[in-house]
Amino acid sequence: MKKYNHYLFIAATMFAVACGQSDAKKEEAQESALADTTKTTDILQVNTPDAAFVNTATMGGMLEVQMGELAQRNALNQNVKEFGEMMVKDHRKADAELKSIANGKKLAVPPSLGKEFQDRVDSMALKNSAGFDLKFMEIMVSAHKKDVADFEKATTDLTDPDLKAFAVKTLPTLKMHLTAAENLNNSLNKKNNANNNKM
Repeated sequence: MKKYNHYLFIAATMFAVACGQSDAKKEEAQESALADTTKTTDILQVNTPDAAFVNTATMGGMLEVQMGELAQRNALNQNVKEFGEMMVKDHRKADAELKSIANGKKLAVPPSLGKEFQDRVDSMALKNSAGFDLKFMEIMVSAHKKDVADFEKATTDLTDPDLKAFAVKTLPTLKMHLTAAENLNNSLNKKNNANNNKM
């Protein structure tokens, strides 16, 4: 009888240990799943308005910086060169501020241009000086129209107060860029048309 009780005790002990290991594994699995969830939510999904704005605004800013650098090297017209310089200075500053805000809120910041924008930059890099100025200003008008529309929407749609404040603060500069781009683009087109009429 004592031997039988001894076996029962051993079996019960082994069962308890097995259950304890099973519970420990369950807890470990739950903790791992929670860690994965936390890791995922550390960076907000791009389908939220705030994250989408960070993505769009950063890409637009990087495009205008790279285009501005090209203009400083390749443009013939001095005003176009100076506009390119303004693009680099203003958008680099705005991009740094936006990146700082986004990083503080664990929002994903694109590390480089997407394929569409990069193709546009690469195409402009191949243009000779004669064709560069007009195409550059045409792109700058188009890009800043989109920037202004995106930032105007952001001032009402964003939920994060810091991002919304950034959009409100940056919008007047973008509107100034758009006006300057339109004026310079019109001036270049008039000059180009006048030269064509002389031929």
